[in-house]
Amino acid sequence: MKPTRTIKTADTIFAIIQELQRRDGAGVTELAHELELAKSTVYDHLATLEQTEYVVKEDDHYRLGLRFLDHGMYARTQLGMDEVICPAIEQLATEVDEAVWFVVEEHGRAVFLHSAFGERAVQTHARIGRRSHLHHLSAGKAILAQLPENRIREILDRHGLPEQTEETITDVETLSEQLEEVRESGIAYEQEETVVGVSSVAAPVIFEGDIIGAVTVIGPSHRIGGSRLRDTLPELIQGATNEVELKLTYE
Repeated sequence: MKPTRTIKTADTIFAIIQELQRRDGAGVTELAHELELAKSTVYDHLATLEQTEYVVKEDDHYRLGLRFLDHGMYARTQLGMDEVICPAIEQLATEVDEAVWFVVEEHGRAVFLHSAFGERAVQTHARIGRRSHLHHLSAGKAILAQLPENRIREILDRHGLPEQTEETITDVETLSEQLEEVRESGIAYEQEETVVGVSSVAAPVIFEGDIIGAVTVIGPSHRIGGSRLRDTLPELIQGATNEVELKLTYE
């Protein structure tokens, strides 16, 4: 049964944590103004977070503490796929000489979980732990295509189809058509739908009939295009996902 209400104090403290991350740290006045809260309320919550070592105070400035890192690393380890995923994407990164990510879905959002980088890899929007909408990522499309229709509708109803660039798909019909193509080919594409000048290719990882996540190669559009986009990269990515699926099955 879904909860019908939330606890206001918890809502407030998580809003403060999220705003601290969004701003790369902030003071009481900034947070109070942005969140429309009393300064005393913000101060009390920050004092609690500091006492429990979740934030660090530097003069009048607060930032997130490294205690969150412990929770994040633990949560990732709980999925139990590190030893299978990491070697596969590291090998793929060497072969394609680009950035390779393993992405999973949680609460209808994409979560960047593991990464590996070739020598020519460029830094993009992605980082470990980053959460994003699914519809504008090739990895997100690879995942969505494997979900039941009712789950896809639930995700889209909750998160929508916000525009990231002029190339982003923002209507359900077009997305549905593309997801059908992904189901048929086993490969998802994204050309400058997330960041202008950046494109990606992805394939799903499926274990015992369930979607586990997706492996994606991300790089500059001038390198990820043409036959490399449609032929070379898909073959290499599917080789990596097949390796992961086999290891999950027999280990």
